[in-house]
Amino acid sequence: MELNRRGFLGMAAMAAAGCASKGIAELAVVKPEYHVFSRVFQFIKDYERAAAVIKGCGYDGIEWTARPKGFIEPAQAPRCLKAAKRAAEKAGLKAESLIVSFIRGDEPMAYDIVSAAADAGFRSFRGGYFKYDPKKTMQQNLDEIKGGFESLENLARKTGVKACYQNHSTYNPKVELFGSVVWDLAQVLKDFDPQYVGVQYDVMHAQAETGPSWMHSVGIVAPWIDILCLKDFWFEPDPKNPKMWRRHLCPAGEGIVPWAQYKGILDQYSLKPRYTVHFDYNFPTDEKGAARCAASDLKFYRSVLG
Repeated sequence: MELNRRGFLGMAAMAAAGCASKGIAELAVVKPEYHVFSRVFQFIKDYERAAAVIKGCGYDGIEWTARPKGFIEPAQAPRCLKAAKRAAEKAGLKAESLIVSFIRGDEPMAYDIVSAAADAGFRSFRGGYFKYDPKKTMQQNLDEIKGGFESLENLARKTGVKACYQNHSTYNPKVELFGSVVWDLAQVLKDFDPQYVGVQYDVMHAQAETGPSWMHSVGIVAPWIDILCLKDFWFEPDPKNPKMWRRHLCPAGEGIVPWAQYKGILDQYSLKPRYTVHFDYNFPTDEKGAARCAASDLKFYRSVLG
C-alpha cells in the first residue's frame, strides 16, 4: 500500500511539474504587436479619432508623426506629444515610437522634440535619411555619416529615447540614399550601442534594392533591429523607360515579398520586436475605406507572421 502511495505521490509531483513547465512555456510565448505608421491617417486630423479608428481595426499601437505636415508640427511637439500619447492610450493603443524629420541629433529642435518625447513616455524615434555625396569617396561618405550617427547616439544618451534608422530603397536615381543595401548601414552601426541606436528594418525596401539577396541583410543588422516595417510590392515596367523597372506598392499579400521565408529568417535570429504596418499604396482617404484596408492588411500579416 505504501508503495502505491509513493507511486501516486510521485506521479502527482511529475504531473504538477509538467503543468508548471507548460505554464512557463506558455508565458514565454510573446504575442507579436502590430503598430500603425500613422502617416496615411493624417487626413483625420484629430488624435483621438485617428486612434479610435486604428484600434477598431485591431492594432496594438500607433507611430505618431511629429514632422512638417504630420499629426504634430515640429514646433508644437513639446506642447502636443503628451496629448497624442494620451489619445492613443485612451483608445487602448501603445504609442512608443515617434517619426521626426531631422536627420542629425544636433539639428535645431532635435533635442527639444526628443526630450519632450521622453517626457511623454516614447521610447524611440525615427528620423530622415542620410544621403551619399557623389563628389566624395565612399570612405569619406561613411565617415561623415558615422558622425551623424554619433550625434544621434549622443541625443539618445541624453534623453533615454533610442534613435532608429530605416533602410529605404532608392526612389530617385538623383538621390543616393545611405542604408539602401543595408550592408553599408551595418558597416556604420557596428561601432554603436544597440541600446541607443537601432534599425527599423524594412523587408520591402531591402528586397526592392537588392533582389533575392535581401535575406542576408537581416542577420547583419539583427542586433540593432528595434522595429520591423511591413509593406508589400511588385516590380513593373517604368512608363518613362519600359526597359527599366520600378516599384509598385500594393496591399499586403498581393506582392512578391516572400512572407513565409521572412518569418523563418526572423525565427532563425530570434527576432521578436514589434511590427509597424505601412500603407504606401493607393490608400483610401476616407475613414471607412481606410479602416477596411488597414484591417485587411493586419489580417494577412497575422496569418503569416503570427
